Amino acid sequence: MKYLNILIIEDETPLAEMHAEFIKRHSACRQVWLAGNLEQGRMMINTFKPDLIILDNYLPDGKGIELLQELSVTKYHGEVIFITAASDIDTVSEAIRCGVFDYLIKPVSYDRLEQTLERLSHLHKVQKQTEDVSQWQVDEMFNTFARIQAKPTMPIGIDEITLKVVQDAFSNIEAGYTAEDIAKKLGLSRTTARRYLEFCTKEHFLQAEIIYGKVGRPQRIYRLNPQIN
Repeated sequence: MKYLNILIIEDETPLAEMHAEFIKRHSACRQVWLAGNLEQGRMMINTFKPDLIILDNYLPDGKGIELLQELSVTKYHGEVIFITAASDIDTVSEAIRCGVFDYLIKPVSYDRLEQTLERLSHLHKVQKQTEDVSQWQVDEMFNTFARIQAKPTMPIGIDEITLKVVQDAFSNIEAGYTAEDIAKKLGLSRTTARRYLEFCTKEHFLQAEIIYGKVGRPQRIYRLNPQIN
């Protein structure tokens, strides 16, 4: 495995520190530096020669796309990942032309960033395998740039840890619970419990049915989908 020295160029210090804390957990990370503007970024690139640059576009002294263009001309040997609010097609297209490894739009999903780091690690592994490559190895290198083969990002409002807790509550295939039951059992609000239960139903992890009692409103009962076993 190639261990990466990483430079984050981001003027929002709390956000830069959040990026750094997340990236430091990755097994391929060796060192992380922070720069708050383009001038600092250029100086640190020349000094430290990072393997990977995490780059914002909107910076106090210019745009990150300008630095990316400079790196393209000077044959920078590392990779660049854009993490920015810039979503206009001109910026995205220019970043692709300049060889950016990935482009993530703020607010960034850290699951998505982890996928990118995994792809980068995989690319380095393929590159180290041999000096002469076969066609399938060339295809794999191109696919590492072009495709994300990891699990999809969770939708807004669904956290993986909470989702696992909700799913674990259905260990008994015969048991049926309402949203209120799950809320009490797990210490969640009823609204939150219902959101996760409906997500699990949409993903076919659970089945839902309406039970009509003699008194009161009908209840929506959730049960484990027997087909997942």
